Amino acid sequence: MKCGIFQYTFLYEGIFLFQEGFIRVDHDYVLQSAQLAKAGGCSHFNLQSSKGADKTSGFLYLRVKGEVEAEIEELGFERYSIFRPAVLMVDRQESRPTEWLARKILAPLSVVFPTAMSIPITSVARAMVINTLIKSDKNVEILENKAIYDLGKVAEK
Repeated sequence: MKCGIFQYTFLYEGIFLFQEGFIRVDHDYVLQSAQLAKAGGCSHFNLQSSKGADKTSGFLYLRVKGEVEAEIEELGFERYSIFRPAVLMVDRQESRPTEWLARKILAPLSVVFPTAMSIPITSVARAMVINTLIKSDKNVEILENKAIYDLGKVAEK
């Protein structure tokens, strides 16, 4: 196993700005980080993307997420794990009124339906770490919200 500067890379990058800023952060910076990791010898790249990511989507957010997933796959990591969580439940310092409202609505629902529409950011982080410890015969794996939730629960034990 090639193990240069990096063996594993975890990447979560995201910000809501105008279209140009969004593309720069969620596409360009993410792809450049993957390229640097690959050049540094990373064998397993872990990307936190988004539920519904699709390079052919008519929605900018989902299209950019899908495009960057595909472009990173083309880099040819030995193992590439894509995490596609639903709405992330996270407390932020900055003000995002729409996200705040969504959290208030989704938080009670997540108790009854924990994998339906949201997931705590801590569960995603735990799942990403646990996933690197699990051997896989897949070069590319896509983990949707329920699989992320289940892995996060394993890490809690």
